[in-house]
Amino acid sequence: MKNKQLGFTAFELIVAALVLAGIGGWVANIVKLIGMIDGVVTAMFVIRIVGLFVPPLGAILGFM
Repeated sequence: MKNKQLGFTAFELIVAALVLAGIGGWVANIVKLIGMIDGVVTAMFVIRIVGLFVPPLGAILGFM
């Protein structure tokens, strides 16, 4: 009989934390983009729009 332990491995926890951080960054990018709507069109504004459709880029920009 095998003794199975309950819980997650360290790798699974790290992956879950990275996924949650990525989703949070992507949402933060959307919030920052909405705040930029009344301003002028800058390169950062355009890159944030691209970040909506390219989630890894949006996640990084959300933390900037």
